[in-house]
Amino acid sequence: MIALSRMTPTALGALMALQPALSVLFGVFILHQQPSVTQIIGGLLVVLAGAAAQHGGRRTKPSIIQEM
Repeated sequence: MIALSRMTPTALGALMALQPALSVLFGVFILHQQPSVTQIIGGLLVVLAGAAAQHGGRRTKPSIIQEM
């Protein structure tokens, strides 16, 4: 929990978006599970949705306003 409180919101969001894919990889390589095609497509959709949400949350550079 301490590490999560020190992460930026963007980094935390990216980590959360990758969690389903990492869980599937863990299941395949460590537990020798075989996900169905539907589960793989669903996992990809979740990861893509998380990536799209992160892309939409980009911060823009602040513009410098000079006063005269």
